Amino acid sequence: MSSKIRGLLSIIGLLVVWEAAVRFHFVEAFALTSPTMIVQDMAHLIATGELQRHIAASMTRILAGYSVALVAGVFVGVLMGWFKLLDDFIDPIVEVFRPVSPLAILPLAILWLGIGQASKVFVVAYGCVFPIMLNTYAGVRSVPRSTIEAARIMGARPDEMLRKVVLPHSLPLIMTGARISFAVSLIVIIAAEMVAADTGLGYMILTAQQTFHTSDLFAGIVTIAIIGFVGDRLLRLLRARLCPWYVESEQR
Repeated sequence: MSSKIRGLLSIIGLLVVWEAAVRFHFVEAFALTSPTMIVQDMAHLIATGELQRHIAASMTRILAGYSVALVAGVFVGVLMGWFKLLDDFIDPIVEVFRPVSPLAILPLAILWLGIGQASKVFVVAYGCVFPIMLNTYAGVRSVPRSTIEAARIMGARPDEMLRKVVLPHSLPLIMTGARISFAVSLIVIIAAEMVAADTGLGYMILTAQQTFHTSDLFAGIVTIAIIGFVGDRLLRLLRARLCPWYVESEQR
């Protein structure tokens, strides 16, 4: 049995147990909506266009902040990994701000940028930049010394060294940082939209909780899970396309 089939069976098993728990009243439907009811509610939200509106609002903020973090994280990570002097200056600053939660920064972002899109994009970028930066740094630092020396002997210029040796070698770790950061972006945007927004999946979930619409609440949660799963799979496919030589070792 392949790993994909085992994964599919585990999801089906979870859904069956979940459905049975609600239908046979092991758990009250008020507290836990059944999968069939969630599907029906999502179909209704899609028919009215409400779900698409909230998804579009959240994804616009995520993609804007994520894009900024990706560019900044790779750029700074390469600089830190390649230039020891810059690493000495930048690393203490990174380590001071990295443990600070994006949610702790949100009130400050609202104070600086208002309650519009800019503050939400800022906190998404803040939350996403560190995993990308540190994975890029690790990728640059992991290039074998022998490979660098061989490129120098063959006459590679510094810019060619970065483009043709360092970045290709670092790309698998950069993509790992990108995958981690995409999940972080979902966590951050949902929390930010619960605090200061009138659209988005976070706003939808909070409103459903306040109005006791449990099925809408679970519809929002399931939507986030689907977006996260699809986004991660797309990033995996992109990594396979960009790094055809990279193969993860199989578990024994």
